[in-house]
Amino acid sequence: MAHASSLRTELGDHVLRIMRRKRTCDLDELLGECASYTWTQVFLEVDRLSRSGDLRLLCKKAGEYSITLPRAA
Repeated sequence: MAHASSLRTELGDHVLRIMRRKRTCDLDELLGECASYTWTQVFLEVDRLSRSGDLRLLCKKAGEYSITLPRAA
């Protein structure tokens, strides 16, 4: 099993590749493209990437999230 920090980097790279291709998507759609990871792993990575400014995580309504790249990307 991968160490948590290397897993996070692997997952982060995967998420960013997907988002560069899609530009925007719902969290559920992203989860479908990250099938080898758990919901929690993907959500925490998206949260980390949004805090670092690499992604924007927007709450559409309770329990529904949209993910976009920052405008400058």
